Amino acid sequence: MKRRFTAARRTAAIALAAGLLVLAGCTSAPVGGNRFTACVTTLFPTGTFAEFTTALQNQGAQHGMTFDVQDVNNDSAKENQVLTACGTRKVDMVIASVVSPTGSLAALRRLNSSGVPVICYNTCLNAPDDQQLTRAFVTNDQRKLGATTAAAAADYIRTKLGGKATIAYLTCETYDVCKQRREGLDQGLAGLDIDVAAAQEGFVVDKATPVATSILAAHPDVDVFLAENEDGVVAAANAIRARGLTGKAVVFGIGINPTVGQLLLDPAGTVVETTGQDAASWAGEVIKIAEQIHSGQNTGPYEHYTPGPAFTHDNPAPVQEYLATHAG
Repeated sequence: MKRRFTAARRTAAIALAAGLLVLAGCTSAPVGGNRFTACVTTLFPTGTFAEFTTALQNQGAQHGMTFDVQDVNNDSAKENQVLTACGTRKVDMVIASVVSPTGSLAALRRLNSSGVPVICYNTCLNAPDDQQLTRAFVTNDQRKLGATTAAAAADYIRTKLGGKATIAYLTCETYDVCKQRREGLDQGLAGLDIDVAAAQEGFVVDKATPVATSILAAHPDVDVFLAENEDGVVAAANAIRARGLTGKAVVFGIGINPTVGQLLLDPAGTVVETTGQDAASWAGEVIKIAEQIHSGQNTGPYEHYTPGPAFTHDNPAPVQEYLATHAG
């Protein structure tokens, strides 16, 4: 009897230990592998960047990833401070949209020396530093974004304006990606009778709105605004309304956020088309690359392009779908 009781207790103890091991395995190993932490920098806390970080947090949680998101407000000094702190903490990874292709170089060199891998998204360093100091660049085909918007604007100019128009640009060509967008825009408008009244920097809505308003004050004959980012789209629409030119001047742009979406649905039709950047696709691609780096796998080509969907005033359904998934 004594041996039988001892054996039973031993069996129960083994079963209990096995059960505890199973529970431990279920609770300590997140989906997708071991938990790791990445520093994420954004140029601005709103718009596409807010969409990106929200998607990153939502998707990353399923892969055992946590993200320390820091907005640098397009400030090289703040970016340097944030990235230096990330390197000191020895985070597993940095995910950065850099402020300057040259001004951000020193901070990324320090990260490289510290052994912290970097994934760029949206903006990165100039070649060859980009591929020497970062592992991948998740972005859109910037010339294609410009070309898509230019094709829509060219169709409008041909069909509504008889192939002749006075246009103005709100630019963000501080960044190389916007220079590439401009190339796509200009190539797509080649062959039309175009008079460029102005091309001025304006990519943050509060600063870009007075720029656009001044352009219209000096050139009330502008037919079409071309905005190189989503804040430029909003600024141009604000200026057209403020100058009483609704119904006369229109906006084509690159980039989307909920405000741009609402403008596309506005019956006034001031914003005719924009080619968006799919921030959720950015996030998904970044997470895939991060997992590959973390597990020592090949990440494939350096540049990873994600889709750039077009949204138009005349086709509200995709705009409404976008807004439904970006409420709040």
